[in-house]
Amino acid sequence: MGETYVYAIATSPRRGGNTETLLDKVIDGISEVGLKVLKEHLSHKEINPCLGCNRCGSTGQCIQKDGMQEVYPHLLSASGIILAAPIFSMHICAQAKMVIDRCQRFWSVKYVMKKPVVEDEQLRTSRRGLFISVCGRDRPETFDCVRPTIAYFYHILEIKDWRELTISGVDDKGEVLKHPDELKKAYETGKDIAREIGGTL
Repeated sequence: MGETYVYAIATSPRRGGNTETLLDKVIDGISEVGLKVLKEHLSHKEINPCLGCNRCGSTGQCIQKDGMQEVYPHLLSASGIILAAPIFSMHICAQAKMVIDRCQRFWSVKYVMKKPVVEDEQLRTSRRGLFISVCGRDRPETFDCVRPTIAYFYHILEIKDWRELTISGVDDKGEVLKHPDELKKAYETGKDIAREIGGTL
């Protein structure tokens, strides 16, 4: 098994928004326990939607050479993967959905080629996941339509143990700062995940 670290993906096109604020609190908790975090801003990357060409069904690779080529290695090697994605129009933002759709190559590896997506068995059994999201609609059930997609994402990455941190009724930039209990929960969640993965403190 290689380096132990957490890959944190901020997908919102609005930099410094509510999901990223929660993500940063989680990262603070992870760092407090002594685990390395690599934070990625997808707004800086050119990532195209899946073409539905099924070429990955024969090779296990995506034919598109774009920003995902920098994301794929971390999806395979990180000990923890955090996806922070706000709700836009009743589902996760397009930037997050494109990443999930582009994981079709891993589906092909798993179900067409009948191979493990993560070859390192020790890593495969110890990986952790976290989904962070907020929505402006003050109805917690808004996240119900998102969970199957997130469950698929972590399943295809062979992460069996994942949790969520979601807050409804948070819309304007910075509004999450009015929820100190949730910010504390995010920090503690980061610490918990880091300890489960194997932080040193």
